[in-house]
Amino acid sequence: MGKSAQQYFSNQEDSQAKSAYLQAQYAEVKPLAFYDAILGAADADFPLCVAHTESAEGHRLANYENVLEMLVASGGRSDSFVYPAKYYNAYPKQKLMHELRCLYIDLDKVNAKSLRRLCQKGFYGQRPTYLVNSGNGVHLVYVLTQPLAAYHWAKDLLREMHSGLLRFFRKHRFAADLGTGLSHAYRIVGSLTKLGQTCRAYRVGKCVEVGQLAASLGLCWQRPASKSSKSSYNYKEKQLRKGSPARRGFYDYLVHMIEARTQEGHRYSSLFALACVGHKCHRAVESILEDAVRLAAKLGLPKHEAEHAVAACNPEKAQTVRAATLEGWLGWSFDRKTKRNGRTRAEHLAEIAERRTAASRRRVTDYLERHPKATISEIARTLAMGRKTVAKYFHEWLTALRDKVVQQAKAMLNASQPANTKAADTATLVPTAKPSDGPGRRAFLAFCTQLRHSLRQYLPLRASSAPRNAQEEEKGIKKADFRRPASPFEDAHPYSLQPD
Repeated sequence: MGKSAQQYFSNQEDSQAKSAYLQAQYAEVKPLAFYDAILGAADADFPLCVAHTESAEGHRLANYENVLEMLVASGGRSDSFVYPAKYYNAYPKQKLMHELRCLYIDLDKVNAKSLRRLCQKGFYGQRPTYLVNSGNGVHLVYVLTQPLAAYHWAKDLLREMHSGLLRFFRKHRFAADLGTGLSHAYRIVGSLTKLGQTCRAYRVGKCVEVGQLAASLGLCWQRPASKSSKSSYNYKEKQLRKGSPARRGFYDYLVHMIEARTQEGHRYSSLFALACVGHKCHRAVESILEDAVRLAAKLGLPKHEAEHAVAACNPEKAQTVRAATLEGWLGWSFDRKTKRNGRTRAEHLAEIAERRTAASRRRVTDYLERHPKATISEIARTLAMGRKTVAKYFHEWLTALRDKVVQQAKAMLNASQPANTKAADTATLVPTAKPSDGPGRRAFLAFCTQLRHSLRQYLPLRASSAPRNAQEEEKGIKKADFRRPASPFEDAHPYSLQPD
């Protein structure tokens, strides 16, 4: 027999000895009565949360409406654990806890001898309400006299009390599990243990009052003072709102337009709007009042209404008045002028984009004119531009340069041909140069050779001739290698060019 088998049978015998001792000392409690005491009456809004650890992933957490349904589902199973609290949304998380009626203390590796010592010592002054024989260890359950609503401050104090009880029993050489907390699952009474025995509960004491239990641990069960009740608070002095930069021209424009556009029904509100704009433009109150009185006389309003409109305007609140509010007070809209020169928004944005594209293309072209041997990566680093953008403008410049060279070559070829050759069919290829063709063709051949060598310095990169894969074809990316490019005259004899 191996060591593991010997340990298993030894633990099984020890668990049976613990059960025999507990049955001789205390009264056994039925599972239904036990959970009615620690969980309370069934509530459809707060179902019981049970974890079946050996179930398939995604089905390990189950909810039951009442204790009887939970006991029936967990009977004969050794992987059933219940959360001894009520939770919002039936999800066992501490911040979702709704109500708590007990504190669970998990003591691991408690043999029959240690259990006898614990009971004979009267639990060292911390007698629980129930003791559960969970197999290799025991659970001490402290049932509270009144259920506690899980407020934040209450959960903080209960967490300290739970940690205090764990440290208390560790001082007396019991392996209290410090990894447990308020929101922890414990083996269901009436289910099977790891050793194949039934988990049983025993009544060993009375319900405890939360204040007395806290006092025995050196804590005070009292709601802490609210943070808002501090006697000393550093108030920040109120600062005046800073107005926008003054626009004296807008104020003068408004004075002129009020006189010309204001209609009946908006006369008083127009003067009030003028006062707001005057404060926003940092005009003196005397100047605003003078303009308001003059406008009131032209609009047919008495002087006291103009004075009242100016006095009713709060200079600080006037800083926050919006243009739409002013237009509502005035009864007409401002003459806003856009800077699009008659273009629509889409046309304006398209033109702006074209300007930026032309500017970027010009930057790349200018750099290539100054540094004809520069690579795409070098240009991108120097100009702080994207490599794909530089490559696009580089290939445009390269194509334009090649077209220009070909056009120049064709023009020189046409100039060097006799008159009867120019009249021939343009689709016919020009014959290969011969010594008898004359000095004009030999001069053109020398020019093409010189042009081919001089063109190399302007063609630092050449697009790769290898076929692109599907991903590159989809993205439309042109890859370039670092081989020297070919001149338009390298693959064909210069006299094979067709004249226009």
